[in-house]
Amino acid sequence: MDGRQGTAGSSRSIFVRVLLTVCLGLMASPTSANDADYQAFEEFLEQFRKDNSTSALSALIVRDGEIAWEGYFGTYDDEGDLPTTSDTTYKIASVTKPIAATAVLAEGLAGDLELGTPMTADADWAEFCDYFSGTPIPFMGGGADRLGNSIAPVDCAKPTTLAEMLDMRANAETFVYNPIAFARIDRVIRGAGGRALRAIVRDRVAEPSGMRDAALGWRDPEGGAALRFLAEPFHVVDGRLTKQPLPDDDFRAAAGIIASPRSIAAFDIAYDAGLLIPPGLRKRLIDDVEIGPLGDYRQGWFLEEWRGQRLMWHSGWNEKQYSAIYLKVPKRRLTLIVLANTESVWWGNSVVKAEIAESPIAKAFLTQFASN
Repeated sequence: MDGRQGTAGSSRSIFVRVLLTVCLGLMASPTSANDADYQAFEEFLEQFRKDNSTSALSALIVRDGEIAWEGYFGTYDDEGDLPTTSDTTYKIASVTKPIAATAVLAEGLAGDLELGTPMTADADWAEFCDYFSGTPIPFMGGGADRLGNSIAPVDCAKPTTLAEMLDMRANAETFVYNPIAFARIDRVIRGAGGRALRAIVRDRVAEPSGMRDAALGWRDPEGGAALRFLAEPFHVVDGRLTKQPLPDDDFRAAAGIIASPRSIAAFDIAYDAGLLIPPGLRKRLIDDVEIGPLGDYRQGWFLEEWRGQRLMWHSGWNEKQYSAIYLKVPKRRLTLIVLANTESVWWGNSVVKAEIAESPIAKAFLTQFASN
């Protein structure tokens, strides 16, 4: 028996409720009382784009469950003829992780996936882990970050479960951001007899959130619109843009989604409304998880303290191609989404320290909107 059949009615109900929420959010206009703040931030982003020779940059702010402001800068084609718009899409790289992690959690809570499944359900896990643990890749072989913080090597003997992998615990009891291990999640699910990851994310997150025109990888049969409006990637060399080949990787839990800021905002609104996973799971990340000076990583999110406020966030980086920021200030019901077709948004954050406050864009946003 298909375990999803018993939840079909409730899923349809959830879909209707969240669709109404998302539609209201997408039709929202900027809050007039904060027009000056939005204008200042818009000017900052446009100058940032120019200073970093980025042709296309899109940004959006969600406040109180609605889109409060959005800005689209530059052009997204190689001729400079097509202005960036709300339809423009980007490879969002690792910003895929909180979306995929939420879907995996939802699949587990529905009884269709055992979150205690070990990573060894992937038949190639042992060989993969043994090989990569001997490489100089810091989050596989160990080392230290630029600040001197120790990076534990991946522990191939550790019986890491899917739930622990969502918390980046493949290396040690404390988090080490390990995107290569995270990318094996779909293989683990398949090895345990579960559904394809694309189907899980589509059913548990993309459809109920109303993530329209988002492609779950290049081979997503429902991703055509997202591919039509994709911003072409560029790398900046000596201040000049050099067009890059499109990355050919498909969809994994670690990366692969192609989306606009509005699609991510639809997920964000549904996630905060408790329509994807129980509100208690989100509350735990905000109120119950104690984090040390290096921060933490849970359920697909980096966790960080900034001036006494809990931040939830993820960055995205396709080397020499795309970069992204997805930053939440939960207690203020405030979210920032920024996507670019160069690596300009990337700031080189550590794999053992959550430090989005070091990002120039995040710092400007937090100072402008979350410091009072």
